[in-house]
Amino acid sequence: MAALAFMGPAHASEPDWQLNGFASLGVARSSFDDAAYRYQPTADAAIGNDPSPRIDTLAGLQLRYQPTDSLNFTAQLLARDPPVSGSPVVLNWAYLGWQMADRTELKLGRIQLPFFMYSDTRNVRYAQPWVRPPGELYGLVGNSEHHDGAYLRNLQALGSWSMVTELFVGYGANQNRNSSPSGTYYGIALTGYDAHWTLRAMWLNGNTHMESPALAAVLATLQQRAPDVAADYAYETLKNAGYHTIGLRYEDERWLLLGEIAGTRTGNTRILADDVAAYLTAGCRFGAWQPYLSYAARRSAGVDADPRIVDPIAARTVGAVLAAQNYSQDTASLGLRWDLALNLALKAQFDRVMPRDGARGTFTQPLPAGRQHSDVISFAVNLIF
Repeated sequence: MAALAFMGPAHASEPDWQLNGFASLGVARSSFDDAAYRYQPTADAAIGNDPSPRIDTLAGLQLRYQPTDSLNFTAQLLARDPPVSGSPVVLNWAYLGWQMADRTELKLGRIQLPFFMYSDTRNVRYAQPWVRPPGELYGLVGNSEHHDGAYLRNLQALGSWSMVTELFVGYGANQNRNSSPSGTYYGIALTGYDAHWTLRAMWLNGNTHMESPALAAVLATLQQRAPDVAADYAYETLKNAGYHTIGLRYEDERWLLLGEIAGTRTGNTRILADDVAAYLTAGCRFGAWQPYLSYAARRSAGVDADPRIVDPIAARTVGAVLAAQNYSQDTASLGLRWDLALNLALKAQFDRVMPRDGARGTFTQPLPAGRQHSDVISFAVNLIF
């Protein structure tokens, strides 16, 4: 799949140069200013009571040059609200593509690892039913935007079905609000599809190097006040960190059913939480209109107090860090998509976001006393060209 879902493979009879793009112009507001809503909990952007374009406004340009039938050079620039401080423009794709055989393609360079069903088109909001992908699941990758490495894709026919096998390896580094993780990851994704059904599974593994002044201070406190457990909270090198996902999609001229479940493994440390997330979306098309319902959930594990830590200062310090990583929440969504043209869609979406298990969820701070949810209202215009 190309970076843009609406782009097909180039052929020798087509121009050597192709320029495509996408854009999303959106605004959103939530119920509270103090407990502002974060779509991505590791990013800076937060939505309060005043309408804001920060999480739903972005644009991309993709340039593809094909000098021969088997080679292409592809690059994509993405303009968005940066996850943390930095340039609003990032080189999201930059790879050499080689069509090794009729059904086998190799990419070398800057790529997107296929974490989820909409990994390639994560930023192409026109290609998705929602205003934005469910944050409970798509937020599991943190502020990761691209990796530098290799990607191999093979397509095989299995009767009326087709099977896509993806093998990949890549190095990625990103900046979160409180940490700077980096590492090399490898994995495999298997996708089977026919005219209506798509089934997908992905497994990814690797080692993560973590830099974090905040976590360094916690570890120093443990080494001083609870040295017998401090080794369990070391975080600089996280071995066997990764993700696993399973996805399903059904679509015909009228109905859409879409769901994914994913889990994270933070590796060999007690100081970081693991998460499991899932969503299910159902939509029905009436001409150019598609109303949809969606429900998403995320649960954080490993965020409870460690009973082995008896020193009160160490216990409070570790407890605060773990509690801050508890992003457990549910989101119930009602939305409407209106396709004005072949390449233009308007969307409206209402989200009821509900923190669970005593967590603050993805909000900047706990909801006001007595409040169990915050409502997020969003409008967006999605365009491809």
